[in-house]
Amino acid sequence: MSTNSCVAYYGLRFEVSRDEVEHLETLSDSRFGIARRAGLKLYWGNFAAPGERYMLFVGEQLAILGPENSLELSLPSYSLQELMNSTRAKLQAAGLSGEPSLYLQWQPDV
Repeated sequence: MSTNSCVAYYGLRFEVSRDEVEHLETLSDSRFGIARRAGLKLYWGNFAAPGERYMLFVGEQLAILGPENSLELSLPSYSLQELMNSTRAKLQAAGLSGEPSLYLQWQPDV
C-alpha cells in the first residue's frame, strides 16, 4: 500500500499513453536503456485520481516527499546548479530532446 507523495525531479517529463504503460512495466520502453546508459534516473507512475494520467520522468530524482518517504529536501544553490548542468549534459549525450525543468508533481495514492 502506498500513500500520497510529491515527486521532485529535474529533467524531462513525458506524458505516457495507456498503450505505453506495459512497456514501462516490463522495462522494455526504449527510454529506459537510453537513460540508464547515460547515467540518468527514471521514475514513472499514475499521477491522477480519479482516473489515469501516466508520466515518465527522466533526469535526476531530487526527492520523493511524503509520509512513507522523505519529509523534506534541502539543496544548496551550488549543488543544484551542478546537478542541473550535469543532468543537462547527460540528456544531450543520450539524445533526449526537450528543455530540462524542475518538476514538483503530486502523486495521489491510487
